Amino acid sequence: MALKALLKKQLSKYPPVYRAVLRVYFLLQPVHLMELVAGTRAREREWARRTSKQRTEASGHQGDEWIMGYWDTRNQGHRPFMIDKISAHYPFSSVLEIGCNCGPNLYMLARKFPGVRLEGVDINEKAVQTGNELLKAEGLSNVKLWAGKADDLSQFSDGSFDITFSDAVLILVGRDKIKKVAREMLRVTRRALVLLERHCFEPQARDPQGLGVYRHGYWERDYTALFRQFVPEKSIVITRITKDIWPDPRWQETGAVIEVSLNAKGTTKMSMSF
Repeated sequence: MALKALLKKQLSKYPPVYRAVLRVYFLLQPVHLMELVAGTRAREREWARRTSKQRTEASGHQGDEWIMGYWDTRNQGHRPFMIDKISAHYPFSSVLEIGCNCGPNLYMLARKFPGVRLEGVDINEKAVQTGNELLKAEGLSNVKLWAGKADDLSQFSDGSFDITFSDAVLILVGRDKIKKVAREMLRVTRRALVLLERHCFEPQARDPQGLGVYRHGYWERDYTALFRQFVPEKSIVITRITKDIWPDPRWQETGAVIEVSLNAKGTTKMSMSF
């Protein structure tokens, strides 16, 4: 770690060189090399299998350490900001989170809206199991987590939820699946999508459909270009997050809340063709 910090310090003196080294570093990450072959399935396998044998002593819970790390941040960082954005759409009776992990965002929503039906989907079965146990231990009966993938929400019927949201999840979805994910999220939603993701604020000539540009280890995209294929552009609002929300410089540069308002009848009659 000391060598890595030293190299970073030295290279940062030469910004063009530093940016070039970073680009090569992220392009050569094993998971990205696998993405070039298998597409988003490579990321899905990584997250579905992610685990740790270590016990989190602070909580005494037998869950994996990385899962408990998510749980322990439920009142920290950007999460209160995310909850405020969702709360602005109240009144609503049902909310779905895509990529919920063990449910820290849903925990906060459940405390704020005890009468609202809250559900979450995550690809990691261990995170879902641990999350349901933790939520039950907190006495929260209006939250349920399910194992599943963002591009297959077939367990939910059309228009099942008033609000669907994601929190730094679509940055893991590549060009091969993002349209299908968007279509599924729209299908199960009646009123609005609220997404906290990395947005390309400048038009991307090489990515006119908003399928994604791979930068610094994650996928950024023009969400206006993506969602205007499904809904009127006037229904899409992009708000840049403020610098105090997320300490990471890349999030300060590209982080945004994307809100997609839908008609009262949901999206079941919209054209969802690719």
